[in-house]
Amino acid sequence: MKRAKIFGYVACIISLTAGIAFVYNVFYSVGFASNISIENLSDCTFYSITIPISLIALLFLGTGFWVGWTILTIKVVPPMPELKEKKDNSKVKAFFLCLLTLALGLLFIYGICIRSYWALAIPAAIASLIILGIIFWVGIAIITTRTTLPKKNK
Repeated sequence: MKRAKIFGYVACIISLTAGIAFVYNVFYSVGFASNISIENLSDCTFYSITIPISLIALLFLGTGFWVGWTILTIKVVPPMPELKEKKDNSKVKAFFLCLLTLALGLLFIYGICIRSYWALAIPAAIASLIILGIIFWVGIAIITTRTTLPKKNK
């Protein structure tokens, strides 16, 4: 087996193992029903954890709101006559996207204000699992890529 494929398998195995361990340790080991609070942390530790996660979460939610707002406020060219019978629901979907991201942003900020464990765990889980998914995808791409190098003629 070629070295690149071995690295692909290693990347897949490590990302799957890390993802499963992360989900288990963040969610299942503490229990979904438990009321975990991180009030025992010092202010310095709390903010060193909270600030990076908050920036990423609010940036993601802000981008979603911006996309919805752009769709709501953009002036569009009227559709072609043959497409008149087709309904355009993009403005309604954009409105609900704005409402959803605004509500999630407010809920996130409230969770941070009361120092909720879940307010930090859920965005951290989403970011971590996306990164591990990308690593897994790269591993699969390495495994399934064919090499088509020409053979040397003597």
